[in-house]
Amino acid sequence: MRLKRIELKDFKRLVDFQAQFSPGINVVKGPVNEVGKSTLLEGIIVALFHNPKSTAKELKDYASWGSPRQFRTNLEFEEGGNRYLLEKDFDKGSIRLVCDNTGEELNTFKEISAKVAELLGTKSDTLFSCSSCIRQSEVSEISSGKKQISESLEEVVMGGKESTFAWQVVQKLDAKVAEMKKGLDKAAINPGIMASLKSRIQGTSQRCGDVKEEVSKVEAKRIELVEVTKQLAEAKEQYENARALLEKNRQRKEIEASIQRLTKDYDGIEKLLGSAKKLREDSERAGKALGAIEGLGDKKEASELRRELDAIQNRHEIIEKDLAQREEELAEAKKRLGKRRYVVFFGSGKGMAAAIAVLAGGIIGVAVGLSFLLSLIILGAALLVVGARARIAIIRDRTNISVVEGRIQDMKKALEDIGRNEGELLARGKCNTVAEFNEKERELYDWLDKRNAADLQLRGVLGSRTIEEIEERKAEIARKLATEEVKLTDDLKQTLLGPEEYVALERKVQSLGKRQTELEKQKSRCEIIIEQARFNIEDQIRLEEELEALQEALKREDRKMRVYGLAGEFLSQARAEVLSSVEEALEKEIEKYLAVFTNGKYKQVKVDKEALEFWVYSDEKGDWAKPEELSGGAIDEFYLAFRLALAKLIFGDKKPPLILDDPFVNFDSLRLDRTLDFFKTLAAGYQIIILTLGSSYDKVADNIILLGEERNNPSPKSRQKGGD
Repeated sequence: MRLKRIELKDFKRLVDFQAQFSPGINVVKGPVNEVGKSTLLEGIIVALFHNPKSTAKELKDYASWGSPRQFRTNLEFEEGGNRYLLEKDFDKGSIRLVCDNTGEELNTFKEISAKVAELLGTKSDTLFSCSSCIRQSEVSEISSGKKQISESLEEVVMGGKESTFAWQVVQKLDAKVAEMKKGLDKAAINPGIMASLKSRIQGTSQRCGDVKEEVSKVEAKRIELVEVTKQLAEAKEQYENARALLEKNRQRKEIEASIQRLTKDYDGIEKLLGSAKKLREDSERAGKALGAIEGLGDKKEASELRRELDAIQNRHEIIEKDLAQREEELAEAKKRLGKRRYVVFFGSGKGMAAAIAVLAGGIIGVAVGLSFLLSLIILGAALLVVGARARIAIIRDRTNISVVEGRIQDMKKALEDIGRNEGELLARGKCNTVAEFNEKERELYDWLDKRNAADLQLRGVLGSRTIEEIEERKAEIARKLATEEVKLTDDLKQTLLGPEEYVALERKVQSLGKRQTELEKQKSRCEIIIEQARFNIEDQIRLEEELEALQEALKREDRKMRVYGLAGEFLSQARAEVLSSVEEALEKEIEKYLAVFTNGKYKQVKVDKEALEFWVYSDEKGDWAKPEELSGGAIDEFYLAFRLALAKLIFGDKKPPLILDDPFVNFDSLRLDRTLDFFKTLAAGYQIIILTLGSSYDKVADNIILLGEERNNPSPKSRQKGGD
């Protein structure tokens, strides 16, 4: 297979990348690391092998950072003179393989994977990576593909692809023998056929020994069964007769008890119904009496009138009491004023005029020189002061009398208003006097109490039921009572037993029942023994034949197990002999390449194909050594030779492209020149793609693909432009 062109969209750092490949050696280079070399290698592997519909996390990691969609790959290649285009869109999950020459088009991953395997030589990306792809840091890394490498080499030596390898057949034969022998040496949950047959033979032999004993037991039980069956029939008849008589008595007792209970219920409910009706009548009578009381509609209205009347009467009593006090106070004030006549005189106008005249006479007399009249001045002044005080006292007493008289008038008017209001309230209650109201109120409360008491008792009697429901219940009980009385037939009445007779009959039924149960158990045991006793003369013969057949089957299985063991041994020997040829071929191929890469220093190689382990003969050590024990360059040179040998042996004439990611960094200049000359020769049959950072391989390149900054500085040979 030769790659022609690759296009990567949004694939890691290669956002929009295209590259053309030519036959021979293609050198893909960039100035520094992380410009897209390894990404291009990953893109080729993904384009060839991976399923766009896969949800594996590693596939999502290939998408460019920050890209809103998954990547796409387009790969053109040639094989057998035909040109193919392989398109994969990992965002839409679509895939398409088109052959330009034939027009054939495939659209499913299964079909395309099979076609790629046919054209390339494998559908395993792991096998491809371990042989045709050589990364700088993974030249010696083959552990991930050991199993597939080993199987592919076995396919080569077997002459093509097989559905089952010889080692798998050997494993299956060994597993078959182990399965057949399982349980022979020690106990097993699921023993093999040999242990199962031996166990069955042992069991069958034991059963054959027990046959005669079983037959004799069966015959004895058959005789016993006949006798027990006869006794059981007699016991059943006696039991049924006694039980029938007992059942009739029980029914009669139940019916009589039911009649008695229903009669009691009927009497009780009839009494309850009479009491309820009487209470309802009492309540209705109290209601009618309440309706006949005019003026007091209900307890609330009567209470309101009573409250207002009580308030008016209280106020009337208070005013009357206050009025009596004020009248007494007025009489006392008038009496006190009548006793103080001299005060009235001095406080009157005449008394005041006399005092002024005495005072004036005294003053005139002193003025004309009559000094003895000075006493008149003093007397007149004293009379004047006494008169002034008497006048003030008179005015105060008369004012008090006037005020008291006014209050008395107001109280009398208030009493008139109260009397009028009392009349209006009595009129509302249809009463003429308070005594009449009191009588009507007493009558109202008396009937209310009677009605409430009747209603309360009625609720207690009825509960959540109504009288109508109780009447329906009474009718229902009457119907049930009639039904039960019909059940009490003459036949039941005639079976009447006394208490002692009934108890004796019960004991008899119990005794007969136990006897019947014991006989039935005895019969059942006999029947079970007879039924389970499957061994008779014919059974004995059959078991002997079965035992003989099992012993013969054990011999056959033993022979079969021996055959499987011998077949496994012969096949293992044959496989070992055949596989020695692939080891020899692999050794020769590795030796041929290794001699070139090491400039003849290492020329002998040993291979263990099963473990995929290698040894290189070192002239310096004079002994065989693991490749890992050699120098760093020699290790890379050996595994490069091994991978090329693998590619030649496994892929044969398919010749997949060889992709080298700078694997020669540990080669010295002389070995590198010889290696490059070898690869130039190898390029005649293989397409080679070398990924590198420098220009060391430009001299052997047939096509140079530039990455990163080197796109702007092309070298003299044929080149292409690539991009991130």
